[in-house]
Amino acid sequence: MKTKKKAVGYVCAIPVPGAGEVISKEDQRLRIMKYAKRENVELVCIYEDDEYSEDFKTRPGVSKVRDCRELIDMVLVERVWSLSRKRKELEPFLKELDEKNVQLVASSYLWDCVSQQIRHRYSGDLSLKLKAEAQARATAKADRNAA
Repeated sequence: MKTKKKAVGYVCAIPVPGAGEVISKEDQRLRIMKYAKRENVELVCIYEDDEYSEDFKTRPGVSKVRDCRELIDMVLVERVWSLSRKRKELEPFLKELDEKNVQLVASSYLWDCVSQQIRHRYSGDLSLKLKAEAQARATAKADRNAA
């Protein structure tokens, strides 16, 4: 039997540029919970931030995600935009997740470039390569600490 994956969620009110609209935290939370139920993912908790800022790494809710000690398989967002629309800004965060063998998963299937890049990052051979690299880094770090 396949083991149930565990996740933490993250939501933040997302402004839609040029539209004057905001994608609410509640809407995102409901979509994340629906995805978790459909995909048989145990949703441990959902962290949130009230304000969106491009420097997402300094947001309190993102800090809680980064500091989470729960053994999880994924960080679940409704859309990657809840963090950033810029791949360059996301890369250090993604590397942190790689070191923990955790994936960033979006419950919405958007076609913007960043969303496609994130999906591609965790698909097939690339996913296996990233996991192997993360494991090698973790092993090397443990070896250095043991020495």
